[in-house]
Amino acid sequence: MARYAIGDIQGCYSSLMELLHKIDFNPSKDVLYLVGDLVNRGAESLNVLRWAYKNQDSLVAVLGNHDIYLLARYSGIRGADADETVGDVLKADDADKLIGWLRSCPLIYQDADYILVHAGIYPVMDFNKLLFVAHAVSQHLQSRDYPTFIESIYGNKPNAWDDRLGFTQQMRFAVNACTRMRCLDKSTNALDYKHKGSLQDQSEVLIPWFKASFHATINKKILFGHWASLDLYQDDKCIGLDTGCVWGRKLTAINLETMELTQVNANANPSWNSG
Repeated sequence: MARYAIGDIQGCYSSLMELLHKIDFNPSKDVLYLVGDLVNRGAESLNVLRWAYKNQDSLVAVLGNHDIYLLARYSGIRGADADETVGDVLKADDADKLIGWLRSCPLIYQDADYILVHAGIYPVMDFNKLLFVAHAVSQHLQSRDYPTFIESIYGNKPNAWDDRLGFTQQMRFAVNACTRMRCLDKSTNALDYKHKGSLQDQSEVLIPWFKASFHATINKKILFGHWASLDLYQDDKCIGLDTGCVWGRKLTAINLETMELTQVNANANPSWNSG
């Protein structure tokens, strides 16, 4: 058995299939960790979701901001963005079951060694409290009134943690931190939503979330995606796996037993389907 973690797929189904072929993924014995953003921007979101649904017993997927966007679109909370590519999902005959599965995906998953999350773990917050709030988010997403809940968690504020926040605000903050975070304000630890570039061109008042001092309760290596300009990133605290497949670069997998990296190009010519 092997555990593999794979970066942001974002509808790049052909590249995903080529990568799974290259690592010789066996769903009967191996496990995939998907860092979120399974859908949108790429051309084959429906195929990605159908594959994930079919193989759900062999994978763990956490929610990314684009996955939450799809839930909002499906529930009628948001109108279409100009660059969205989820129309085929919205019109699919099996959309209900695919969306139902996506709603069951957590914000955060952890095993004995790793924490899996889309954007990152807010570093200055008690991790156990974050897990508690994230679990409440999952319960609401799986409830019958999930459209109302999704509407309540859209918004940029609050952008810093405070134990005195109301619980809806706590849940909105947890969603934003786990699915949208890249940098923090050095002086306030507030989430910054503007910087999307590399580490080299960030403002001096900002710090990448993984460079901040971690709360003592965060004691496992974090697997994350979301930050395409960061590209492949590894340090003693975390591994960043968004290597910009949807932007024409690569899709990346890491074997968590051996730490071996495997990559395929965007728009891969799938040898698994060659004749």
